[in-house]
Amino acid sequence: MVQNKQSNRLVNFIGIILIIMALALTYTSKLVDFKSITEPFEHLVEGTAIGNYIDGAKQRELERQLDQTETPAQKLADNIKNFSGLTKAQKIYIKFQGFIERFENSIAEIPNKFVIVIAILLLFSIKSIIALIPASFTCLVTAFIFPFPLAVTINLLGYCLMFTVKYFWGGHIGEGNISKLVKHSKLLWKYIQDEENGYGTGNPLLLFILRLVPTVPLNPISQMYGKMGYDFWKYMVLSALGISLRVVSVTSLGSNVGDPFSSAFMVPLVVILFVSGFSMIALSVILKRREKSEEKN
Repeated sequence: MVQNKQSNRLVNFIGIILIIMALALTYTSKLVDFKSITEPFEHLVEGTAIGNYIDGAKQRELERQLDQTETPAQKLADNIKNFSGLTKAQKIYIKFQGFIERFENSIAEIPNKFVIVIAILLLFSIKSIIALIPASFTCLVTAFIFPFPLAVTINLLGYCLMFTVKYFWGGHIGEGNISKLVKHSKLLWKYIQDEENGYGTGNPLLLFILRLVPTVPLNPISQMYGKMGYDFWKYMVLSALGISLRVVSVTSLGSNVGDPFSSAFMVPLVVILFVSGFSMIALSVILKRREKSEEKN
């Protein structure tokens, strides 16, 4: 009983923290004047404010370079030490834009994008076995390379590959350490197995909720459901539906990473945090109701 209450409190606590983070980010985006950080870069690229930050021969030379180049952000970043009157945040933003422009140009020079798609899907597959880098990071990279609709499709396919590999891994090798941890809470383990409905092979609602929450590791859940013998196609549909919001949000972040202070970048991040927080609280409420039901019986 004590372990059940501790599990509930932990889930509830994580949910509240995520919602607080979402509220804090929303408040910060309204409080901070991000326009003052990005405005100098925009004016410098247009060539309308170079004289405000650099003068003399250096000004004329930079104006000449900007007129002749297709990579203005890189030129500004390379000349950042010659500028005066810029805040540290404004200089960092200009350097960041220079990095983004270099990265975009290096991607544009790759002749065969199909090879990149195969490499990304292979990376997702490897991620299901070896935790090299977070899958969300792969989503960001994909969004940076491909148009948004195509990037969402590739990322969703990549996650489905992860779910498939780890599901069959669990079915043939074992349930993993997370099952041993979950079993410490008899109520949580019983709910995961869905024994109340007479299945004992996994709870569909819980699977969907767990896929919504970024803080819940994907592979151990897949492995656990594979070990329990949950129906594969139901498992895939629920997993794909649960992860789709995260895929769309993270891909949107990657598509707008060049403008991190825009609403197009901020909103998906806030959505992820809010959905994750409320999903955790919903899970806590479900577990509390199940606990009360167990006490009555």
